Amino acid sequence: MDSENVKFTLKSHPPIGFESSRSEQSAKISLKKDTGTDPCPFPTLANAATEPKERKETATQTISAPRSKKFATYDDSKLVSFIRRVQPIVEEELSYGMTPIFDCNDNLYESTERYRVCRHQELTLRPLLPDHMGDKQEPNVFRVGAAAWLSILTRDAPLLVVACSPIHDAWCDHFTSTVTVFSPKRDRYGGSVQWVELSSNPVKACIESLETNPFNRDMFAGGTVSGDVYIWHYEMNLKQERNSFAELHSETTDCGKVVDMAWTRYNVMSKSDYALLTAHSEGAVILWRVGKSIVKDKVFKLTVPSAGNGKALILTQILATSNTEFVAGCDDGSLLLCSTTQLIPLGVATTTERAITSVVNASSSTATGAGKVNFFSPGTIELKSHAFSVTSLQKIENRRQELLVSCDLTGEVLFHDITDSINSTPTLIIKMPLPFKTRIVCTSDTEYIFSPSGNGLLELYRIGSGKVDTVEPSLPLTGSPNLIKMSANGKWLITGTYNGTFILYSVAMEY
Repeated sequence: MDSENVKFTLKSHPPIGFESSRSEQSAKISLKKDTGTDPCPFPTLANAATEPKERKETATQTISAPRSKKFATYDDSKLVSFIRRVQPIVEEELSYGMTPIFDCNDNLYESTERYRVCRHQELTLRPLLPDHMGDKQEPNVFRVGAAAWLSILTRDAPLLVVACSPIHDAWCDHFTSTVTVFSPKRDRYGGSVQWVELSSNPVKACIESLETNPFNRDMFAGGTVSGDVYIWHYEMNLKQERNSFAELHSETTDCGKVVDMAWTRYNVMSKSDYALLTAHSEGAVILWRVGKSIVKDKVFKLTVPSAGNGKALILTQILATSNTEFVAGCDDGSLLLCSTTQLIPLGVATTTERAITSVVNASSSTATGAGKVNFFSPGTIELKSHAFSVTSLQKIENRRQELLVSCDLTGEVLFHDITDSINSTPTLIIKMPLPFKTRIVCTSDTEYIFSPSGNGLLELYRIGSGKVDTVEPSLPLTGSPNLIKMSANGKWLITGTYNGTFILYSVAMEY
């Protein structure tokens, strides 16, 4: 045999391993050497297995650990006091629910993980409005849009109010416009909804701002480029649905164009009275008391604390953060947090009555006569300002934290913490750039930012990773959208206007 193959033989070897504890020759089981054969010890006491030993220590006794450097002596009374102090905090944290546990292989920055946004419907107002342009120009080029989501009517779908107008110059004539209401209707199978025109209400001039009352979503207000303020109310009337909208109030102001509006409570103790804030282009904010009667309550003249008195202030946005505070965005990028708890009177409409110099409380009555309204300067805190005109304001309540989200013409987004603006100065949390996104909506969990683009796309920005996803329209659209609004339940979006066309999106959250 070859010397190299000597190790390969046919000789059988006994199995190599541990000895079996079972003998095949007999039923007797052989014991292993490491197995004990002593019987189990009996308990010392006869009743030890049935009656547990009673613990007689009390909360006031001191329990000593074994004498060792690694152990110490503990007092049960201190432990009880600590538990009583911590228990309410733990119960409050548990009320928020469990934190979701993600798989380590999941991509937490995947854009489609939480939100699924789909184009739902397109609404065009071009055939609904008369042609106000000349024959030689392109008719009905609507560049400015406004919309408001009202109360839910069917299948989590609310009523919708829209209006649009061309861009106005200082010299142009503001023609009569309309506010159009769309109602959601189920299809014949009940699986989806489509918005159909319900009615149209005429107004004196072009509407460029619409805002729903969050405390009564059947009520909404509108402001025109001529300074007109309108308030409407919706009442369910199935027999005459087209006549369900009623105009509660309309008044023309002399403070300039209405650029934005915001609702709040007039008084936290009164649930029936609301307050409407209208921001005007000439640096004024009017407070309207809306209840059984609608009256003009106060007029606020805003100024930038760091600027001189001679600087003209042009407002662009307004947001009510509480019943005593609101935030105003300006054309120069300033963000002003204004408080109405302490007001400095500036006088009344007539020059002969400007002799008031004392500081008065905002809860006191300010009516001085028929047709006369007091002018006030609110307490103002100047927040971190933008470099360009402010175009979007939004308040987000994330658990116990209140965030102010603002955006300017260049797409610069600022997040301010305004949780306790009375005892602490609001601080800037994050500053992020979005390339030329003038109108944005941030989700309530502060994870995504939605923004419309000029070609009809809806862009979804993930704040954590900066990833961008887009939702394409059915047909190519042109125009520069200046509107994006999300419904109160977070399930619907509207963007526009693309020359009179609005796009509706459905938003589904996936857990």
